[in-house]
Amino acid sequence: MLIDAFHHNVFDELDQRAAGLVGPDKLYLLIDGAFVPGLHKMLAAERKSLLFASLPACSDETVDASPFLTPYVSCDKRMRSLLHRCSGWPMLSLIQTSESLAQLSERLSAWCVIEADGQRFNFRFADTRRLPAIIRTLEPAQRMQFLGPAVRWSYVNRNGCWNEVDVEGSTAQPTINPVLNDGQFAALIDDSRVDELLVLLGDRGYEVGKHPSESHARVAVALQTALSAELADDSLLSWCIWFWRYTEKQPDCVARTAFETWQTTSLLEKQR
Repeated sequence: MLIDAFHHNVFDELDQRAAGLVGPDKLYLLIDGAFVPGLHKMLAAERKSLLFASLPACSDETVDASPFLTPYVSCDKRMRSLLHRCSGWPMLSLIQTSESLAQLSERLSAWCVIEADGQRFNFRFADTRRLPAIIRTLEPAQRMQFLGPAVRWSYVNRNGCWNEVDVEGSTAQPTINPVLNDGQFAALIDDSRVDELLVLLGDRGYEVGKHPSESHARVAVALQTALSAELADDSLLSWCIWFWRYTEKQPDCVARTAFETWQTTSLLEKQR
């Protein structure tokens, strides 16, 4: 698992939101199929829209990993079963908007693959770990094209609870072939660094998946300390591993003091 198991009230809040809807607004679930491939098959064709379906040469394998949209239906046993399979994965958002399923799908599909630095990339906005930074990084005009008339966008965060991104309802039309500048792309790369370090730690046998939100917070502190100290990239993983072990014994340590201890220890080891 990459985030904490969903809090017990996550699904109840969905029903409360549905009951409180007024006017033309509708509720749609955005689910990142990459984490549970084929999950969309639990829904009938008319109840979903696969965002990768319009990509050139889209294969069955690609479709099974596609983000998909589906209108939220209260008190639906099949939907509740589908949602339980999302628990522990950063894959669930709830969008409140006046757009139809087809309109919202057209708007978001355009952002599935974006151009940056002359290349095209999978834009992982359905991954709720990436979503907050994506919203912050988009320029105002891009944000309006991405969000459209949505009045609320909620997502399950690393703690397994609902959180919100800032939205401003807009009449902006969907975009075609969105492009990120170098600064935007660099900001999004930086946003993923902690998760990349967690993968490396997990590959080395550390229990980063036992309490994912706590693991992320711990490594985020280690990374920020390293950046502040201008630590060379080739030493970053060694520092994070040492800090992980150190904080297991001293969870209340001051990161900067721990970093100085690590530097001294490393220097002594090199002198031996």
